[in-house]
Amino acid sequence: MQNYDIDVIKPEKEIILRKSELRKPAYTKPIISDAEKIIRLKIPETYYSAFRMFHLTGDRLEYQKPMRQKRSNLLILAMASYLTQRKDFVLKLEDYIWDICNEPNWCMPAHLPELLDFNKKYIDLLSAETARMFAEIFLLLGDILDTSIKNRIEYEVENRIFIPFFKHPDEYWWFKRYDSNWCAVCCGEIGTSTICMAREKPYFHKIMQDIINSINSYLDCLDSLGGWVEGISYWNYGMTNAVRFADTLYRSTDGKINLFTHPKIQLTGLFPVYCFLPPDGFVNFGDAPRNTSLNRETMLLLGKHTNSASQISYLSEQIKFYDYQDIRSLREIPITAPLPPKETFVHYKDIGWVITRKNWKEKTGPVFAIKAGNNNEPHNHLDIGQFIFHVFGQDYLCDWGSGLYTKDYFSSKRYENPFCNTDGHSVIFIDGISQQPGSQYCGKIVEATTSDQQDLILLDMTDAYPGELVEKIVRSIRFSKKEKYGKLFICDSILTKGKRTIETRIQFNGTLKKINKSYLILQGKNGKIAINITEPEKFLLSFGVFKNQKPHHGNEITMKFLKITAEKTNKVNFSIEITPIS
Repeated sequence: MQNYDIDVIKPEKEIILRKSELRKPAYTKPIISDAEKIIRLKIPETYYSAFRMFHLTGDRLEYQKPMRQKRSNLLILAMASYLTQRKDFVLKLEDYIWDICNEPNWCMPAHLPELLDFNKKYIDLLSAETARMFAEIFLLLGDILDTSIKNRIEYEVENRIFIPFFKHPDEYWWFKRYDSNWCAVCCGEIGTSTICMAREKPYFHKIMQDIINSINSYLDCLDSLGGWVEGISYWNYGMTNAVRFADTLYRSTDGKINLFTHPKIQLTGLFPVYCFLPPDGFVNFGDAPRNTSLNRETMLLLGKHTNSASQISYLSEQIKFYDYQDIRSLREIPITAPLPPKETFVHYKDIGWVITRKNWKEKTGPVFAIKAGNNNEPHNHLDIGQFIFHVFGQDYLCDWGSGLYTKDYFSSKRYENPFCNTDGHSVIFIDGISQQPGSQYCGKIVEATTSDQQDLILLDMTDAYPGELVEKIVRSIRFSKKEKYGKLFICDSILTKGKRTIETRIQFNGTLKKINKSYLILQGKNGKIAINITEPEKFLLSFGVFKNQKPHHGNEITMKFLKITAEKTNKVNFSIEITPIS
């Protein structure tokens, strides 16, 4: 643990925003327009009956939706008040502050015990976020807020967040769970809050030392090339708060404390670039959704402070970054000329991912991704060997993402859900049994090589399966770049203990048509791919579905998969050729 000279921190309004940094009116007018709508609306209400709903039915949204809407409206009003100093905006802002201060708890019900202990101070993602929003408003708008409102903010943030965390940081599981986005979010939010409004408090130095060391340890848990095991959405959530804190620290010390020098933060801005699936998606494993809105300030600040600026600029030309997520959204942050990465192949060895593409020029060109890892990762699925094949702007061989977040989804029933268990993934089954949960069930990418003509990936999946069933399971991939749209060769080599029924399963997105016993056409929105099963000589071919499945985001879906089965054998190779057809 490094000791920092905390005395160099000087909190001033400019650490958040300087007038000279303001974006052009074209970007700020929509904020004022939204604020004018908000002041005519009632403040969203959060009832106990909705709070209780999570523990009665497992539903998270009934209470979370108005709770989050309050904070979204609070942010818009704060930005509009800063831009205009209009009294009607400020008065409504104060009403929102007062209302949120009256909430008995700033945590989401899903993060609380069913029986609340009102003597205990709970801190979760949303309570830390609320404190940070209040602290920034306190620092930036304190001159125009009523004194009672400022005093209330100080009292609530100090008693709900600062003092409990100062006295008992180790009581909060996320404080040292460095491989979870929770660590970056909660610590980052508390750190930013502390800089903004607790500089003269007796607990300031200890909290700052604890937070800086915790954020550094979180950054240590990034893959050596900057990847993140929880996927892009949780990378974005955690990194946004780590970067926001690093930026606040940097500006409040004139660069004397600079977390952007961490070697892994220097690389991590490339993670979403390599994960990009044109035109608007990302490689998604585990609970990460395919479609994620990256935070604008996070990406641009990473570009500013690291060597990834050109590649981040390239990504910003492909997709729209999520804007107006905090007051810093009002800043104009310069960006350099766009340039895609030179490399088309990346192997994240520490998290066990490989992502490769034919090139960066062709918007409809092929991209392939595969993962190893273990079955006890944060936001884990039983998915060692899971892969994605993307071409013509679509994931033809896909990952379904996360199911609807409910009480059961994060309980012992998690792996009864096809989004999380092996049923919803492209993996192997032995006598109907597949991978098991636990860190001891793991896979390893033992070879990952690239050339101009082809990439080779070898993944040992043996340890992901019960030892009494399996001798060896190896999945080998050859990704050919010679063809116009590329070509994929998949070979699963399986050796079992005794004769078994062995199945390989492929999740697909589109309409599948069987041409003959070993040849199929998968029709997508913009093209099609041919699936040719070349081994074994004898196999059973069937199709499976899980209908009316509710993902965490969006409408119900039907999960569709292809099953290729060999019966009564202890050794089989499943060889499959995937050929995109325009």
